[in-house]
Amino acid sequence: MSSRVDGLDAARGLALIGMFAAHVGDTGRRGSDADGWGWLVVFDGRASALFAVLAGVSMSLMLTGRGGAASAGAVAHTRARIAVRGGLLLVLGWMLAWLDTPVDVILDNLGIMFLLVLPALAWRPAVQAAAGAGVLVVGGPLLGWADPWLAPFDGPVIHELWSTHYPALVWSGYLLIGLAIGRWAPWRGPDLASLAGGGAMVAVGAYGLGLGLGGSWTDDAGVAWASVAPHSYTGFEMLGNVGVAAAVIGGCVAAASAAPRAIWPLASTGRMTLSLYVAHIVVIAIVGDAMVWEPSNLAWVVLTGAAVTAACVWRATLGQGPLERVLARTSSAVADSAVPRTPLGGAA
Repeated sequence: MSSRVDGLDAARGLALIGMFAAHVGDTGRRGSDADGWGWLVVFDGRASALFAVLAGVSMSLMLTGRGGAASAGAVAHTRARIAVRGGLLLVLGWMLAWLDTPVDVILDNLGIMFLLVLPALAWRPAVQAAAGAGVLVVGGPLLGWADPWLAPFDGPVIHELWSTHYPALVWSGYLLIGLAIGRWAPWRGPDLASLAGGGAMVAVGAYGLGLGLGGSWTDDAGVAWASVAPHSYTGFEMLGNVGVAAAVIGGCVAAASAAPRAIWPLASTGRMTLSLYVAHIVVIAIVGDAMVWEPSNLAWVVLTGAAVTAACVWRATLGQGPLERVLARTSSAVADSAVPRTPLGGAA
């Protein structure tokens, strides 16, 4: 159990560091410096997709703890907890958006995604995976086609459904895939190898097919419908991102089992991703927009180092992150008052 939890936390930590890189890291493609670290581009689009897939995995483990079946009472209780968390994330995302940084905040969209996948919580893993893949393949093109009709509808909540960044109607596919992974994976060595290896094959296949059909790694070149550029929302890009996420999750859980001490700092970071994500948006708001528009890898390294250090100290002394504690306690309290708790639900 501990290696699984630490491995998933390590994957979350990696996703967070990747989002830091996407926001303030210098790849040479943004700002006036053309000599950035080009390899940082691997985080663009893929880090946030990993974050969303892991949210689905966490939901599944909240329900059963071990990926098996759950009673109707456990399903109802877990749905209530997830619904409350989704609402809190929505409000928190709006609050961060009011800071008016150049960062496209994912939390409010993620909150809507939580609500969208509630009906799928108890579906069989194969159905969850098929539904998730279907949403990811057709969702982006359908939204692009319907955009002229959807554009006038741009109020709160409605906006998050088909926003330019992290459209919840499409990105909910990542959570569905995560639900399936959480239900399917017994988290043993051979299964982790299958998860990581299968994910790598999906990533290579999806990205490779898109490129072979004329797509491009960049935003401004190639055939648009076959693009594998970050946030292009084609089926090739999104399925490729799923493959990367599965490979990272399998690899991180395996690493946590083989080398728990080595993975501890990254796992500590992953235990408080919400708190650290919010903190980095606040830092950008304080420092100013130039932190994003004129990115610096020194800023990324310092921000990452500070986050990892703070997470290690916090875990060693206080345990659960501050916002994580609020989210867990509030959602459990509301769910307990609305739906009787059953012993078959998983830990948060």
